[in-house]
Amino acid sequence: MNSKKKHEPRVAIIILNFNGYEDTIECIDSIRQIEYTNYEIILIDNNSSDGSYSRLEKLNNIHLLKSDNNIGFAGGNNLGLEYALKKDFDLFLLLNNDTVVEKYFLNELINCMEKDASVGICGSKIYYYQNKSKIWSAGGGISKILKRTFQYGENKIDNGHFDLKKEVAFLSGCCMLVNRAVLEKAGMLDTDYFLYYEDVDLCLRAKDNGFKIVYSPDSVIWHKVSGSTTKSRRDYYRMRNYFLFLKKRYSANLITRIALGIIMLCERVARILARKIYYRDKEKLTSRLSAIGRGWLEGLTYQK
Repeated sequence: MNSKKKHEPRVAIIILNFNGYEDTIECIDSIRQIEYTNYEIILIDNNSSDGSYSRLEKLNNIHLLKSDNNIGFAGGNNLGLEYALKKDFDLFLLLNNDTVVEKYFLNELINCMEKDASVGICGSKIYYYQNKSKIWSAGGGISKILKRTFQYGENKIDNGHFDLKKEVAFLSGCCMLVNRAVLEKAGMLDTDYFLYYEDVDLCLRAKDNGFKIVYSPDSVIWHKVSGSTTKSRRDYYRMRNYFLFLKKRYSANLITRIALGIIMLCERVARILARKIYYRDKEKLTSRLSAIGRGWLEGLTYQK
């Protein structure tokens, strides 16, 4: 592995907790084993209802913030970013609380940035926590016609095909190291999204400002994947925010949004119905279909 450099950038590691104390503790424990030392953990509790905050208050060497409301992934992380921007941090690491990190993951991300000053955001190779050899994300792309986001390597056993460092369209907010200059020029996460697509949006705004978005396979973490979010909640926001993304990023007109939205709606419903064998009761299936429908209607009629 690469040895430490004489100058070590100061890193704010920002972690958002929402009813996930056990996951958060495991994540923090793994961070405390890393080789890099010049960091501070900034932990935000997003108005948890499970008593997380009172338990997290007992942790040492952590700056704990609390939101009075659940303001989503974007809003919660922005609280941490706002605090960190007032301090003398050079880099800002957004890290999901349901992750476990490899010892040198942060060194590798920092090395990626230091070798190329134009890199604004750098991200890790992310494996599934439950299957240490299966990839969850090796960076992300966006389809040209449907404007859908996808993750390279998702659900594939790692066979070395994703071991090359490369520029990508976006990186998952699950783990992204962000240069201060990106936040100063492109702004922070867009809170309109609340949950999902805010990371894609930030990366594209960074690219608009001349920064590279780079996937670094030498940096490794493991992700439990949506540990604090129900499937219905994911269905709703993914559907809703696809419409927001089309309108905000691509200025898609109403007819285009309806057409692309119908395609996505049909695909998502078909996917759930095809897997209905996994559901033991009709209520759960109905809940997911209802969430997709609400997301479709609210996303289509979104105004701001």
